[in-house]
Amino acid sequence: MAANETSTSSAALSLRERFGAGVRRHAVALISLTVALFGTSYNTWRNQTTEAHRNTRTAGFMVLETLGQLQEVADRRYYGGDHSDENRVSGWGKVGVVRDMSSLVSPAAEIQGRAVFEAWQANVDKLDGVDAQAEKTVTHAISDLRDRVIVELRGLN
Repeated sequence: MAANETSTSSAALSLRERFGAGVRRHAVALISLTVALFGTSYNTWRNQTTEAHRNTRTAGFMVLETLGQLQEVADRRYYGGDHSDENRVSGWGKVGVVRDMSSLVSPAAEIQGRAVFEAWQANVDKLDGVDAQAEKTVTHAISDLRDRVIVELRGLN
């Protein structure tokens, strides 16, 4: 039995020695492989992050532009007395884009985008009657979303 244990122990030692020698012999290749795998992983992560930021920026800029147009429509209805169907339809189109695109900016912007939609929905007819509170509600909802989108865009790196 002692001979068998010695044989097993020397086989294990031999295996360790061979493994160690193989690692030393191929150290440069193993280091190169590790660096290549790390580099590829980092590059993939960076590309995905860059694409996500690009999409957020594009959606954010579109929301900001559409919010400006929506504010114009609201101002025309309230201050300019433009109560035409064309003005109403334009407002609904813009508020729909704001609601949909804000969800691509961030969850907080999505909530505020829905708030703009709801403020418009509840107050668009009141703007025709020159209701100051309706104008204030719509304007504040637009302003709050605008501020949120700007914060999100500034937070991108």
